[in-house]
Formats: sequence, structure tokens, C-alpha cells
Amino acid sequence: MKRSKFIKTWNSAKIAYIKKDRQNPIFFITNACGSPPKEASKLDGWPQRSVISDSKTSAGMDRTDDIKKAVYQVLKIGITHQSQRNYKTAIISNLPAYRHQDDYVRPFVNVLWGNEADIESINNKAFISREKLNYIFDYIITLDDTILRGDKI
Repeated sequence: MKRSKFIKTWNSAKIAYIKKDRQNPIFFITNACGSPPKEASKLDGWPQRSVISDSKTSAGMDRTDDIKKAVYQVLKIGITHQSQRNYKTAIISNLPAYRHQDDYVRPFVNVLWGNEADIESINNKAFISREKLNYIFDYIITLDDTILRGDKI
């Protein structure tokens, strides 16, 4: 397949996946869910009334259970290694959360966390200095739509 055709097919599949466009036959290969197109029954003998499981087959970070586990893991690594400033945390996936990023990723992109032991008091106000705060994750590395916080990896 020519490179330009490959890229065009990839983009078509990505858009069909994001929009859940069941009218586009390529949708049914993007995350293996739902009823396949009629052509699959006619041409490939797909069994009648059979559907492809959609319980765990979303692509990349759109598996919300994987996003939740990843957030826990980067917090765990961050807490364990917070005193070592050369540690960075990253969520790495083949694909970003195309469908779920507004609910499961974007709200956490700029969230900072700190430890109670780092709370300081000035003029009866409690604060944690910026140097002692950490992002939940430093990076999200995917084939598309990465978050690198301006760093080069």
C-alpha cells in the first residue's frame, strides 16, 4: 500500500472511531465492537445475530479501566520516587483517549499533588512551594495527541 493511501485509510479509521460512525464500514475494524456491516454476513459468512464483544475492546486509552489504572500507577511511581527529581511519569499507549479524553484525561492534565509534610506556613496561610508539587503524570506518549510539557524526550 502506498504511504499516502495508508495515511488516508488511517485517518478515515480514526475519524470513524471517534465519531462512532457505523455507516462507515471501516468503523467495524477500529475497535471490534457492535454488529458488523451487512457485507460481512454476505461476503464473509458472519453468523446471523452475532456481534463482536465491546466490553473490553476499545482502542488504546479509550479503555477507561486502563486510564484509571494508569493514573494510579503514575501516582504510585510519583509518590515512591518523588524525592528523586530525575524521575518522570508517563502514560504510554498506542492511541490516545479519542472518545474519553474530555472525561478521563483533560481534567487531570494540569492537576498538581503534594504531601502534607511539605506544607509551609507564612502569615497564617498554608502552602506548598511549586518545587514540591508534582503533576499526576509528566507525559502522555501516544502515536497522536501527546502531552510532553515542552520537554524533549
